[in-house]
Amino acid sequence: MSSIIRPAPSDTTAPAARPSSEDHVLVVAARPDSTGLAAARVLAERLGADATHAGATGLDAAVREAAEVIVLDPSLRARLTRDPAFTAKADPASRRDLLSRLAPYQDRVRWMSRPA
Repeated sequence: MSSIIRPAPSDTTAPAARPSSEDHVLVVAARPDSTGLAAARVLAERLGADATHAGATGLDAAVREAAEVIVLDPSLRARLTRDPAFTAKADPASRRDLLSRLAPYQDRVRWMSRPA
């Protein structure tokens, strides 16, 4: 009877970690312009996430692919902190539009109005 030969742990290599959709975080600025995108990029860089804004083409597809969506919509008080991620306040119409677009994904969306 022969025994099974298994490779020693040093003979194997671990596969490289690939980012999966389970880890994918998307930061969306509620303000739909370049100012909103700049603020979203600041926060996304801190979190290791992707950034976009409410007026971007392809927003729906990006939200579908993300495991978590953080909507950046700073309050007046947050803007006083001078944190560059919280400088782009959205107008009420843009906020309502984004809210309705994200409604189908509400289990993965959280709104951030001030620094943690």
